[in-house]
Amino acid sequence: MLQYIVSVKDRAAEVFNRPFFVPHRNVAVRDFTDEINRAHADNPLNKHPDDFDLYLLGQFDDSVGSFIREGAPTVLVRGKDVVQTSV
Repeated sequence: MLQYIVSVKDRAAEVFNRPFFVPHRNVAVRDFTDEINRAHADNPLNKHPDDFDLYLLGQFDDSVGSFIREGAPTVLVRGKDVVQTSV
């Protein structure tokens, strides 16, 4: 089964965080959106959404143990674009 490899980039620190695997890109976008909007004193993504973006790095085929990479990392969604305002 192919898994997507994604990572949150901290633009202020100019680093990609530890990558993680998801079954579909939309799952990663949903989880990232939830974390951006999770208000908590210890949540830097919520405090500084402009500094964080979610990137697709490639895929992992768990049936053969191989990585698939097609070019440079690509932005899936920007933190500032998924901030939910309260109504």
